[in-house]
Amino acid sequence: MISRKLIRTDLNLLVALQILLEERNVTRAAERLSVSQPALSKTLQKLRDSFDDELFTRTAHGLVPTPRAEALAQQLPNLLENVEQVLGSDNFSPDTFVGTFKLLLPPIISEGLLPGLMAELQQVAPQVQIIAGEVTPDYQERLKKGEADFATFVASETERDILAEPIEALPPRCYMGVGHELVGRDFSLKDFLRYPHLRLYLPGLARENTSLVDDVLGQYGVHRTIALETTQFSAAVGVLTRTHSLLVANAGFEDSGLYRDLIIGCELPQELQRMIRNTYSDHRGKMSLMRHTRTSRSAAHQWLRGLLMKHLATRTAGDASAA
Repeated sequence: MISRKLIRTDLNLLVALQILLEERNVTRAAERLSVSQPALSKTLQKLRDSFDDELFTRTAHGLVPTPRAEALAQQLPNLLENVEQVLGSDNFSPDTFVGTFKLLLPPIISEGLLPGLMAELQQVAPQVQIIAGEVTPDYQERLKKGEADFATFVASETERDILAEPIEALPPRCYMGVGHELVGRDFSLKDFLRYPHLRLYLPGLARENTSLVDDVLGQYGVHRTIALETTQFSAAVGVLTRTHSLLVANAGFEDSGLYRDLIIGCELPQELQRMIRNTYSDHRGKMSLMRHTRTSRSAAHQWLRGLLMKHLATRTAGDASAA
């Protein structure tokens, strides 16, 4: 039975409440809702009257939700998602869809993912906009707040409402400048260790996830000389072209075509490949595509998820910790 209170409730109030809970700031919430700050302040007063609770208190750091508002924050996302499903259309079509998706990516993933992804989007979904930013340690919180739709990172520990889908990883390769003396040679582990190395890393990772190759070598009492550690693949490429350094990274970077005339990828020494096979642990964190459960029933998000997984698997080759 529909209650009188429900009949009198304005659905827009619940939408405004959800945005306020996500932003914790009246100015930013008003911008997202496309209303003025005075109008949103009036809406907030209506919400307080409806729930007979202050809902938020103002501090120097923004709005702080009351216990009642925190309880509502647990219920509202699913409620609004269900309402959106009822109101929305089942006839999702990428070629007519207009919308923006926000991605959080490590730089070394952006290098391989974005060229191919954007090329396909311009063909199949020309009105889709992608906003790509660098992934930060608080990416799970940003997914929860709706500040991002997808993030890629090594999934070691994820919260209950964050969905993590492992990205298919291709075997790592050894990259070098096109003029390197090892190009075209079947080189040994001894040759491999003779040169200085560059190492790509993802900020914020625990030590056990930083470098598969170094972990494996260390278990055999062998070490390589690391001349440079960086998060930037483009910077590493520049160093490879001007030095005799080597870089171990997952296969797929050359497929983007960005560095085809600058670097070349070769197979790792057979001895090192055997060492990796013998010591690699499936418990090691894997590069994954993350999203919040609130997007699970969104046809647009599910479509983009499939597109991202396709390009992540074929271009970026997943687990960046191989470096």
